[in-house]
Amino acid sequence: MPINADKPHLWKKDIAQSVDFYNNWFLEFAPITYKETRLSTTQQVESTLILTANFTNISREILYQHPFILPILRMATAPPIARDRLIGLADVRPNLVKNMEEKLRIPPRMNPE
Repeated sequence: MPINADKPHLWKKDIAQSVDFYNNWFLEFAPITYKETRLSTTQQVESTLILTANFTNISREILYQHPFILPILRMATAPPIARDRLIGLADVRPNLVKNMEEKLRIPPRMNPE
């Protein structure tokens, strides 16, 4: 049985403590993480814009050579296209998108080389 499920009189204290823990963690780590992530993302977006000539050259070859641009292209739509929606619209296997976005590569069996 969960620790306080039968003790609602303790919930407010637990919630307040949990919020305090989160706030302390956030204030300590979030600024650094945000700064690092923002820098990395900015570099990825800049590279994507250069590689695709400001989104005017999005070809199969570009995607094969630079799979890391897929999440940038997906998020550049308004509203951003969810992975599942992209998979459905492109009629591709989920493994392809997962490899491109998470492993930054084309699955070896799909590589045209």
